[in-house]
Amino acid sequence: MIESRASAAPAPDSATPSAEQYLFVYGTLKAGFANHHYLAQARYIAPACTEHEFALYTLDYPFLAKSPALYRVQGELYALDAATLAHVDQLEEHPSDYCRELSPIITAAGERIWAWVYFHPAPQGRLLPRGDYQADLATLSGR
Repeated sequence: MIESRASAAPAPDSATPSAEQYLFVYGTLKAGFANHHYLAQARYIAPACTEHEFALYTLDYPFLAKSPALYRVQGELYALDAATLAHVDQLEEHPSDYCRELSPIITAAGERIWAWVYFHPAPQGRLLPRGDYQADLATLSGR
């Protein structure tokens, strides 16, 4: 759902298997990473970032935390159906590990889209400096 910047969050319709929804990914679900195959049935929309500032941590994989509010997190936006979202929920162990919530996302073209985002209530590991998982990993590894 592409909306104006002043609009409220849409009511999710995950009960309808064919209903298209949006998912913002920021780590191993991104293209080129190990878990991207979970999005094989999803449609890539655009590079995007969170509208609000969050913190991104990494251990062996990333953890998105609501605080401290440090930067807009960079990632990718996908459109997917309820079955694909349920498959990703299994990977993320939603809701027992990661918690999936709707959040406003801004595409590279400036469109504001409400999308599902996986947050972690108890992030672990190292705080990344910029909120761009791929670029931050390269910086940390000295590349």
